[in-house]
Amino acid sequence: MFKNAFANLQKVGKSLMLPVSVLPIAGILLGVGSANFSWLPVVVSHVMAEAGGSVFANMPLIFAIGVALGFTNNDGVSALASVVAYGIMVKTMAVVAPLVLHLPAEEIAAKHLADTGVLGGIISGAIAAYMFNRFYRIKLPEYLGFFAGKRFVPIISGLAAIFTGVVLSFIWPPIGTAIQTFSQWAAYQNPVVAFGIYGFIERCLVPFGLHHIWNVPFQMQIGEYTNAAGQVFHGDIPRYMAGDPTAGKTVRWLPVQNVRSAGCGNCYLALC
Repeated sequence: MFKNAFANLQKVGKSLMLPVSVLPIAGILLGVGSANFSWLPVVVSHVMAEAGGSVFANMPLIFAIGVALGFTNNDGVSALASVVAYGIMVKTMAVVAPLVLHLPAEEIAAKHLADTGVLGGIISGAIAAYMFNRFYRIKLPEYLGFFAGKRFVPIISGLAAIFTGVVLSFIWPPIGTAIQTFSQWAAYQNPVVAFGIYGFIERCLVPFGLHHIWNVPFQMQIGEYTNAAGQVFHGDIPRYMAGDPTAGKTVRWLPVQNVRSAGCGNCYLALC
């Protein structure tokens, strides 16, 4: 049993590497675009900044797809199912959470009480992966034959996401509040202690291949930064790429040749 659990955790870690692989190009686009180089047309800078920012804004969805593919041998149906599951789960929480918390939807959105971030994406990807492995060979009555097999996976994933969204509406607000409290402490109040603990545990997990799981909440959840354009970034890596001077503590960095000397302090590649 322990061996199976350990193997599954390693598989989760490997599946998270695919979403992480998009960070370098997103960081370069956002960093160069935000640097406002005099030799780069304003329109080009704006396009690059928006393009890079869009990747970070959609990291939950990217993680959902990555987890689903990692557990289904890269089958595209699971990726589609993860997108369906994530969208339905988020919208379900948006409807149910105000009823559970007895708060206006605007206040819940402002306080991020129903914002599951990349962890919600991982949950959606796990739902899609499980449903794919469980139902991709399912047979239905002849009159429903069109929906048999892999076509059934997005349907059942969506239904499971509704149930998951309802459950998360009850249990996520206290979890999310705890994460936000820890984020503020780790990112701004006592970063030396927080990231010292992070680094020690991360190094201990590297030999087992489990460090990617430990990295995700620190790299993609901790802290909040709003840039001049009003875009909000969560996580140490997205905040660093967006120009937050308090971010950039969770990863090893490889300078891009001649970029920092040119004046772009944000343009670094994350080595995860």
